[in-house]
Amino acid sequence: MNRPPNKLWQQLAIATNWPVLVAVGVLSTLGIVSIWSDSPADGAKQLVFLSVAIGCMALFQVVDYRSIGRLAPAFYLFSLGLVLYTVFGKVAEKLHHPLPFVHTIKGACNWINFGAASLQPAELMKVAFVMLLARYLRFRSNYRTFRGLLPPFALALIPVGFILMQPDLGTALIFVPALFVMLYAAGAKLKQLLLIVLLGASLAPLAWWTGVDENGKPHSGLPLMRYLPEMVKTYQRQRVYALFNDDPRTLEYTGFQQRHALIAYGSGGISGKGWGNVVVGRHVPEAHNDMVYALIGEQFGFFGSTVVLGAYLILFTAGIEIAGSTREPFGRLVALGVVAMLAAQTFLNLMVAVKMLPVTGVTLPFISYGGSSLVASFMSAGLLLNIGQNRPIVMANDAFEFD
Repeated sequence: MNRPPNKLWQQLAIATNWPVLVAVGVLSTLGIVSIWSDSPADGAKQLVFLSVAIGCMALFQVVDYRSIGRLAPAFYLFSLGLVLYTVFGKVAEKLHHPLPFVHTIKGACNWINFGAASLQPAELMKVAFVMLLARYLRFRSNYRTFRGLLPPFALALIPVGFILMQPDLGTALIFVPALFVMLYAAGAKLKQLLLIVLLGASLAPLAWWTGVDENGKPHSGLPLMRYLPEMVKTYQRQRVYALFNDDPRTLEYTGFQQRHALIAYGSGGISGKGWGNVVVGRHVPEAHNDMVYALIGEQFGFFGSTVVLGAYLILFTAGIEIAGSTREPFGRLVALGVVAMLAAQTFLNLMVAVKMLPVTGVTLPFISYGGSSLVASFMSAGLLLNIGQNRPIVMANDAFEFD
């Protein structure tokens, strides 16, 4: 049984929605300010992206989330088709038969370009995956067996595999926490999930040893490894080495971005240099994109960085509260999946910005420059608002409870 619908302003005034709206507003404002200080032209574009993203959030917030959920399979297939188009575009470009609207940039083919506008399909794929996985788990309980875990993992691994072919390792990694959090929340057995994690961790070194380098030298002394496809690319290895190597050549090339990001971040001190003062940050590659946290640190110092972390903490806490107080199983899983996805993306970006992880190319949600990332983040926020304001009365036992 559903509660009677409220007007939009009444829905936004619900107690659980305010923390989400405030957090998103603070993060987006800091993003616009930081991007504008580095590049006024891109700051103006980000304002346009923001208006589109707010419209998408409103759409995902106004229409009942269960109605949106019914479209999850179509949304998933549509997003997967767009990802596949970029993969085919990369292959076609190597064969000198390029496909329309796609081309390789810096070795990756992640975008579909429509003149002045562009779309990164992997961003939409993240939202579609969370929705479809939640809908799948809503109507089944066979995932409490090893065999039953195969379909949920397939829903994740199929897009992850194609995204890795673009290649885009950072975005692919975000699917993993969302998958495990949603499975655990739905009642999958913890010992089985832990066993899968341990198995994956034990196989990870094999990925590092596969293939040969650009000189034809194998990465491992094991004969079989040289005949397997190279799973870790040369530039990815160099990024890992750059974390632990401070020789002049590394600092000049592979380690340049992270080193100068740290210098920019640290130069802000406690209170920062003030808005627009990014003398160091302007020399950081992708400063207003992947390394936007360095711009915030330089302009607003420790205080500004704390505001960012506080806003994310409020957003994720509000999302968990929405999930915890929602008895309807689909809504609960979507809320948890959205929080896990945004939290994983935030963690990856911030760890890269402070040189605790190798560069992955992951944007900072609601802050970094880019229309696709911003739209996907606001879609996710819209789903949280939607679930928080539409909590149907469920005349049944709590979902996902097993003996």
